Amino acid sequence: MRFLFKRETKILLTIIVIAVVVALLLIFTGVFGLKSSLEGSLKLVHASKGLNQYEITVDFDPDSKTLVCHQSVLYKNKSEDLLTHLYFHLYPNAFQYEDRAVFEKSDMNRAYPNGFSPGSIDLSSVRIDGEDVNYVLGGYSEDILMLLTEGDVASDQKLNIEMEYTVFLPDSMGRFGYGENMYKMVNWYPIACVYDENGWNLDPYYAIGDPFYSDAANHEVTVKAPADYILATTGELKAKKKEGKDISWQIQALAVRDFALLACNGFETVSKQVGKTLITSYFYTADAGEKALDYAAKSLSFFNEVFGVYPYFQFAVVESDFYIGGMEYPNLIMLDHDLYQKRNSGYLELVTVHETAHQWWYGLVGNNQITDAWMDEGLTEYSTLLYYGNRYGEKKEEEIYQNIIGEGKYNILSSLWSLGILDETIHRPIYEFADWTFYDMLVYGKGAMLFHSIREEIGEEKFFQSLQKYYKENQFQNAGKSDIIQAFNQVTGLDWQQHFDSWLYDGP
Repeated sequence: MRFLFKRETKILLTIIVIAVVVALLLIFTGVFGLKSSLEGSLKLVHASKGLNQYEITVDFDPDSKTLVCHQSVLYKNKSEDLLTHLYFHLYPNAFQYEDRAVFEKSDMNRAYPNGFSPGSIDLSSVRIDGEDVNYVLGGYSEDILMLLTEGDVASDQKLNIEMEYTVFLPDSMGRFGYGENMYKMVNWYPIACVYDENGWNLDPYYAIGDPFYSDAANHEVTVKAPADYILATTGELKAKKKEGKDISWQIQALAVRDFALLACNGFETVSKQVGKTLITSYFYTADAGEKALDYAAKSLSFFNEVFGVYPYFQFAVVESDFYIGGMEYPNLIMLDHDLYQKRNSGYLELVTVHETAHQWWYGLVGNNQITDAWMDEGLTEYSTLLYYGNRYGEKKEEEIYQNIIGEGKYNILSSLWSLGILDETIHRPIYEFADWTFYDMLVYGKGAMLFHSIREEIGEEKFFQSLQKYYKENQFQNAGKSDIIQAFNQVTGLDWQQHFDSWLYDGP
């Protein structure tokens, strides 16, 4: 009996050892995607350390078109300077006044098909570390909140800032507001202005470009919404709880530079797993929703391979009451409802891929989209071209480049060259462009041509190595021109400063 007991014990121990070894192999060899999931989790946890923390509770009422919110921000002064005041963007207030609208005059009818409708944010209280604080509303449309702190805020000092406010949604087909089918709560909450080497960035909501610049931060958002509504959001859904006629959605988003919230009581959904990321298409136009999912899945997979792995576990592709084509937010893209119509099926793919590429160039590697728009838009536009080449071949890539992306856009301006009235500078603030057309042709078109010229000169391998280095060294941060030039310099052993400058400030 004693012999049998020892033998059984030995067998049991052997089984345990084998089980442990198998478990470790599953993790470290990537079987069933466990390796990439673990790495993604660790990367996000590591990236989230030391970031500002937003905790927001939202009561969404589609009848009154309002959000009633309580927000707590654990703010840290990450600079080496003493801060005498703190500033937050109040983007909803940019929608208050018709004569200061965030749209070009030629677009007002498309932005407000039912006539002008104001939007705003109404602060009811602001406290710092539990004490009421004085504040001033300033900026072009009272869209900047200045907090009058008690004394200077030292480097590494943390403050707990609490706000209570109500957001009023406009009837608008722009980024922010609502339409016939759904609600778009984007750029909707008070978000800390960026303090960088140039000081505070207090730019208004310009009518041209994407006038946003923010630091990565952590978000814990709880939204109470009517039970028949489906939410598409930044971040990962952690729990849903029934509360009478409503449902409470608890969402966590680590290391993201904004938080988007879209709602609809008519969404259909379809999902697909790509690596560790679950992509979900939210739509109200049959058939096209599945096409958008396919385009997003194919492009996310390709960009994972050539740029570096997308570290988040979710990505939402959302059909929206939105007239501007597409718009990127962390973990989520908005796509114009018109793109889902059969006549626009080709453009649905183009815009979906472009906005998906923004998850790398803006979402993960940030930049100042007011002063350095070419960095995310030019590179995103060229990334879209790379997708077409990978999926459809060189002939299709060249066709897209010559007719739609790169030279396809840039050459539209050729009639102005002979007149000598075209300023080809693309590295300039968005408010210096005359209109969306010039901005698009130069920042997107010529910006893509810049990256095409480098790829042509150094070849595929070093081109992608350079972008991978740029991505790896700058993700979750805000990059500048010197950072992307440095990546190409280090990979190729050449100095690309003059090459970049010749495209950014002169003709090709």
